Amino acid sequence: MRRKARREAKINQRCAMLGGLDGVFTYNKLYKAGKDCCKGVRWKNSVQRFEMHLFSGTAVRRKAILHDGWRPGGYVHFTLAERGKIRQIDAPRVQDRQIHKAYTRYVLLPLYRPSMIWNNGARLPGKGLEFSRRELMDDLRSHYRRYGRNGSLILLDFKQFFPSVSHEMIYKRHDHLIRDDGLRKVGDDIVRSTPGERGLPLGVEPSQAEMIAFPSALDNFIKCQLSIHGAGHYMDDYYILLPPGIDAKNVLRLVINKAEDLCLTVSTAKTKIVSLTKPFKFCKVKYTLTENGKVITHGNRDGMKRARRKIKAFKAKIENGEMTYEELWSAVNGIFAYFKRYDDHNRVLKLRRLFYRLFGFSPEKIESFRARNFA
Repeated sequence: MRRKARREAKINQRCAMLGGLDGVFTYNKLYKAGKDCCKGVRWKNSVQRFEMHLFSGTAVRRKAILHDGWRPGGYVHFTLAERGKIRQIDAPRVQDRQIHKAYTRYVLLPLYRPSMIWNNGARLPGKGLEFSRRELMDDLRSHYRRYGRNGSLILLDFKQFFPSVSHEMIYKRHDHLIRDDGLRKVGDDIVRSTPGERGLPLGVEPSQAEMIAFPSALDNFIKCQLSIHGAGHYMDDYYILLPPGIDAKNVLRLVINKAEDLCLTVSTAKTKIVSLTKPFKFCKVKYTLTENGKVITHGNRDGMKRARRKIKAFKAKIENGEMTYEELWSAVNGIFAYFKRYDDHNRVLKLRRLFYRLFGFSPEKIESFRARNFA
């Protein structure tokens, strides 16, 4: 009871520090959020109009929020092919994205982050996909120092992570963590803008924050109740390192039962138990724990096929005048940078040989590209 009382006091303290609607949606915070919404998309006509009237539009939207007159608008639905996977995206209007960004930055993340584990690194400041990969490598090395390559690894994935989440579960979490009525109503309205009683849109920033923190109860169950420290995840991709002597099937059963309590469905096709003596894939990167404890990583092999096709396409664009050598420098070195992050030296050499065969010069120095521009 004392621990529960301390937790409640901390939640009340965090909510008091937000300052209510007036403290979260100040003009300066909203204006800065609006500016951030324009980064990288200023080529859009709607964003140009939004930024042109940002000074006055921010005041109008702030007044609507403070007087309970703001309601989320509709979404623009489109299909996106990202890294070989088809995704259904629902994007909000840029006016709503200004409110979403401020609400996520100053309400959701400050209240959700204290309950999140360190190894949860998706879309958080200072973290990301590369952070999750580094943490997995650190956990593998730590496991090797204690147990060698003995033990097992559980790779777990959820089915329809965003489309299947229960709105009722999110409302309950809002009631527990957001004590200000006005801020809680804004969060509920954003969730309620998605039709039905399940699912959140993939292209909405508050939805991303909701789903990052949604499995926190499962994360703390794995770390605290099961005392498994070598565990982490990136969105819905989980890894759980188990020492020798622990029944992996029993642990997986307990994790699945806990996930079902959160109304999350584990994908049986993508969930498996692997031995640490064999290579495995996590977030499209292949990991191998060698006998001497070294962790060897290889990038996605499909990326090699795409890289070869791109370099050949660049050759045709250069010949037709559709691409400059400065643009070629940026594009080619971006491809090389992906493979240089991993132990893919041979793949980099093959791509360099292909580049030299097509263009007749080495891609290492930018001076070689600039010389062709003035040739």
